[in-house]
Amino acid sequence: MVDQLKNIVPELVQKFNAEKEDTFKRMVPIVLKKGLENTSLDMFGEDMQRGILNAVAEELVKKGRTKEAIAAYMKAKNRDKLIEIGDSYKNMNMFSHAIECYWIAEARDRLMQVGEVCLRDGQMADAIKAFQLVEDKTRLLLVGDECLKREKYESAIEVFRFLSHKDKLIIVGDECVKHDQLVLAAKAYEFAQSKEKLNNVGDIFLQKEQLNNAYEVYRIAGNTIMIEFLRENFHMA
Repeated sequence: MVDQLKNIVPELVQKFNAEKEDTFKRMVPIVLKKGLENTSLDMFGEDMQRGILNAVAEELVKKGRTKEAIAAYMKAKNRDKLIEIGDSYKNMNMFSHAIECYWIAEARDRLMQVGEVCLRDGQMADAIKAFQLVEDKTRLLLVGDECLKREKYESAIEVFRFLSHKDKLIIVGDECVKHDQLVLAAKAYEFAQSKEKLNNVGDIFLQKEQLNNAYEVYRIAGNTIMIEFLRENFHMA
């Protein structure tokens, strides 16, 4: 009797799993037609919900509807599949999409890897995003310095602002002034909280007769005297 049960149990399990698989597949077209966001699966148990969501996601991938597939895998908490999609994006050099998948999957190691690739290939915006998500300040400092060297001042400002590195922000601002990128210079000095440097930029704008820019920079610097001067003489408001 025991031996008979031993022989029957695997067969029953296989049959049960096959029936569950069939159920998942039958649900797929219904869910796709109604839309995942419009379909409630609350009446099913957790395992059944995940099975349906994974089946739907798999079909969406086949149809090339990757973003919707990501949403389905996210609901199914299928970390492995999210990483798999992220890897596909990475192999296609679609780094921002890869980073999004890795972040959803909480795949810190993958984020570090793709960040390194982006840094090596000069994809600074994506490198910044990846290293910010893992809060790797050492790598971010390297990225910021590389951005500064490549004259990618806006990206450098973003990094050094994230790191609250005022000295580096001042350096970026100074470089922007040298290259006549005064709006970015003002942005860097504002984040560095350097009123003196901001006033210098305001003075340059004033010399160039760019009064609106001068007024705005003086306002950020809290230079009440120059604000009043521009209001009284040029009707700035």
